[in-house]
Amino acid sequence: MAPCRATRPDRRPLPLCRDPRQSDRRGSAAGRHLARQTRIFRRSQFRPTLGPLAAHRPVQRRGSDRGRRHSGRSPLIELSFNEVETLSAKAARGAGFSWGLAEDIGRAARALAADGQDWGSAMLSLVENARSFEAPDLIRAARWYEGKGEGEGGANIAAGKPLCPAKTAALLLDHPPPADAMPLTILDVGLPVWLDAMLRRSAMRLAHVPALSVSRADVVIEHRSGIGQPRAGSRRAVEQQTLVALNSFAAKTYVPESERSRVRGAGGGRVDDE
Repeated sequence: MAPCRATRPDRRPLPLCRDPRQSDRRGSAAGRHLARQTRIFRRSQFRPTLGPLAAHRPVQRRGSDRGRRHSGRSPLIELSFNEVETLSAKAARGAGFSWGLAEDIGRAARALAADGQDWGSAMLSLVENARSFEAPDLIRAARWYEGKGEGEGGANIAAGKPLCPAKTAALLLDHPPPADAMPLTILDVGLPVWLDAMLRRSAMRLAHVPALSVSRADVVIEHRSGIGQPRAGSRRAVEQQTLVALNSFAAKTYVPESERSRVRGAGGGRVDDE
């Protein structure tokens, strides 16, 4: 193999990362050391058809660099909407919700991401406070369907814990209140933004949607004239610390590894017939 020739002095040095869709001033390419570039090249399993390449020649970006952005606080990881829904459903199940509610929460998280909201922080607040919520009792639910709200003119039922937004939304979706009960006032709902997100695909909505940072508030349910369309896009970013915390809840749904799983799993045992 012929030795690599040095770069001619009259030519401009080639960038370490070349992509026709991006400029050569990318931060991840400008600071890449030649030794790192050489290590990436030597780990390549296939040689290019153009002949041998030297360490100073450009190579493609690493797979670990894709989908990452940086903010002032923590690196941002971009996830697709399918990944947002799947991760949120697993994290909700790991926090103690049933699989049915967990799937509804996953779809609600996808709706928040499609609207461009900070779905990661909202999801982390929901799973961290899942044990501090309580489900709607029969007395309160009966007054809803009788058209007796909990505001003025209704019974002010004070509860020590806020209502669970997921279980409250599931009750309203499974048994919608009658038309004469609207608008319906519900007191002390925890994280009410999730109640609005889970009612997106129904004929009900919150009259005033609170901010993501509101931990508990009184809400008013009213009829929805039409179902709005989410914003365009297919990916949303989440902070790396938030992603690690959500994965810790999702890991609670995994089956612990055992000797039996090693033997009976795919490729396990003494003989591999696959």
